[in-house]
Amino acid sequence: MGDLAAQRAGHLSFGQQKLVELAQILMLEPRLILLDEPAGGINPTAIDRMTELILQLNRRGVTFLIVEHNMPMVLGLCDPVLVLAEGRCIAQGPPREIQSNPVVLDAYLGRGWGDAAERLEV
Repeated sequence: MGDLAAQRAGHLSFGQQKLVELAQILMLEPRLILLDEPAGGINPTAIDRMTELILQLNRRGVTFLIVEHNMPMVLGLCDPVLVLAEGRCIAQGPPREIQSNPVVLDAYLGRGWGDAAERLEV
């Protein structure tokens, strides 16, 4: 984002503003960062950039706790994944297990999705 350094943050796109917020946090050199809906309201290109940045920082030792509804982003970033519904943990495990877990599918897509997923795997 160096080519945007002279612009005020308020004139940047929403996704660019989220990257600026993350940069501000990184100046504090935290070991743990909590992100609440980092993909919320930003375009797919910005989501990809945010995901890559999180992965780079994680490889350097920064731990992230991410609350996010964008499942492709979550499954690409997180291992393990913990799924909460109505204030309780309904599933936890590796991304591959979570994306086909009938309890998770029912909780987020509606009753019957979990049964349908099980029938498709047979």
